[in-house]
Amino acid sequence: MTTTTYPISEEQVQFYQENGYIQLLNVLTADELAQARQALDEVMEQQLDESHDRSADAEYRKIFVQKVNLWQVHGGVRRYVFNARLAEIARRLARAQTIRLWHDHALIKMPGDSKASSWHQDIPYWPMQEDGSLSCWMALDDVYVENGCMAFIPGSHRLGRLEPINLKAPQDLFKLVPDEQARELNLDFTPRFQPMPAGSCTFHDGRTFHYAGPNQSDRPRRAIITIYMPDEVHFSGKPHIVTDDLQLTPGAALTGERFPILAP
Repeated sequence: MTTTTYPISEEQVQFYQENGYIQLLNVLTADELAQARQALDEVMEQQLDESHDRSADAEYRKIFVQKVNLWQVHGGVRRYVFNARLAEIARRLARAQTIRLWHDHALIKMPGDSKASSWHQDIPYWPMQEDGSLSCWMALDDVYVENGCMAFIPGSHRLGRLEPINLKAPQDLFKLVPDEQARELNLDFTPRFQPMPAGSCTFHDGRTFHYAGPNQSDRPRRAIITIYMPDEVHFSGKPHIVTDDLQLTPGAALTGERFPILAP
């Protein structure tokens, strides 16, 4: 992967800070996009153990096929995940000193998927004491409303962490929002959909409300998500597939080989 920079203005950083998300067009070169697609297609053919394959659950498969920490099992995915340009964008958006990897995962909505992803925040499911971690959602195919592009609620990250919802069952995240707090923050709950060409991406804060609709097209909708941690983040003690085998104690820093620095 090349390490040329992608121009990020202070206005874009401010937009991200205020809204909790941002869309960036044509971040990958044509060669990088082709390499990422090939790597994902190849790793999808591999037999992965349950620490990497989260698709055994039939209810989840109705929403998407999910593979986790593919950088550990495929060199091509590793080259994509360690892309210094993407990590530097994350560092600048988060106004962080350093950026570490939390994990990557592939989310593929198969043709004719009948279920949308539920509106949710990410951070309630991550065993992190601190807020501020952010995700790069990279489109490997052109995405639009009909095949399940991302959608966000601007400013919803300012609500802080809410209770985690059941992602496999219908549950209304918005009912967890205190009315008074929503009025104080002057939130507009109109979804902002993010259609974009392949090789483009969105970044969003782990507290930002987001969702993706069903894939009603006749082709898979492929995306790779890389989740970044700013500066030092500490383990909360919650169970998670990425940390369950590490025998961490609450308060331990999420550092080391499992969580490499990607942008110093």
